[in-house]
Amino acid sequence: MSIDWTIWFHGSYVAFVFACLFLGALAYRQILDDIEVRRLKLGEDRESYISAPGVVLVSGVLVVSFAIGSLLYSNADPSIWAYAFPLVLLGQVLQMTLRLVFQRTQAKTLGIVVRPALRPGPIAVRYDDIVAGTMHDERFWTTIRLVSTTSGPVTFRIFRFSVPSLEQILRSSTTASIHRKPPTTA
Repeated sequence: MSIDWTIWFHGSYVAFVFACLFLGALAYRQILDDIEVRRLKLGEDRESYISAPGVVLVSGVLVVSFAIGSLLYSNADPSIWAYAFPLVLLGQVLQMTLRLVFQRTQAKTLGIVVRPALRPGPIAVRYDDIVAGTMHDERFWTTIRLVSTTSGPVTFRIFRFSVPSLEQILRSSTTASIHRKPPTTA
């Protein structure tokens, strides 16, 4: 495997331009989402939880990016496209990782704000409006479903190690019944 450095620098410039576009779009979306969350007026942050399926997905895409990169970089006939494509994928993985970090579900003093990474807008659930909640443990994460009188059912998934703190916040902040379902064994 011999890298043609001139072509690699051209490919890395192409990847840099794409990364600037990806990160610029991320910054724009983040500013709009932060303004929306402030308008909800749910108080200060108490805790935040990252999307477990998102982390699993981004980790899988990272592995695929490295596999594609190793295949393209081992090619005997290098091209700008072959060098740029894996770098563009890595830029996209970086953008999605930052999006997951920025779009965490937030437990605030007056409610929960679910900030989906790929769907539009934050979803707010005030503690006073929650009538029921379930926490269903699955293999890699826990699915939380909160039923609210104003926003209907809201579902999100967090890692299992984060559940005790969220459960404590929910039990202390709402009078709704919160049920925890253990994982089903097959």
